[in-house]
Amino acid sequence: MRIVAMKWIILLCSGAMLIVQALAQEHDSVIHFFSLPLDTSIAAPAPAMEQRDSSGLIIIDVAYGKGELSAPNRRHYVRFILSRASMEEYVYTEYAGTKVFAFIPDSTNVFPGFKYALKGMRVGGRRRAIIPPELAYGTRGRHSYGIGPNETLILDLELLKLDP
Repeated sequence: MRIVAMKWIILLCSGAMLIVQALAQEHDSVIHFFSLPLDTSIAAPAPAMEQRDSSGLIIIDVAYGKGELSAPNRRHYVRFILSRASMEEYVYTEYAGTKVFAFIPDSTNVFPGFKYALKGMRVGGRRRAIIPPELAYGTRGRHSYGIGPNETLILDLELLKLDP
């Protein structure tokens, strides 16, 4: 998959945050799921505000899900896009479109910030997590994804479903 250079425009409209894709450059384009229409039967627009915890993780809810609450021991089905905060490009987009990533947070080898980003999330929800290096790939980085040492990551996430 080719990397897409992107810029984001954040529009505040009636207290809801809409994230709109803009300025896709000359690479293969990725349709960002945040730009897809929100199914209001399973989610509601969220106010534009961020939550920051003591670890430095920042959560910005784009839509509040109306379904079941995330639980670390249940199988999660998500769409996500991972990008580096230092560059305007995606580093991992395999699960951006119709492909779904299924995993159990307590038993899957995903970086800690990914697991923390799910806390308090409900099925149907969409959120952006800004993840400090200590909760991502740390001083080693993840060169296979183009992530260098001490990189802050941006994780855009949509929780689609939970299994019992």
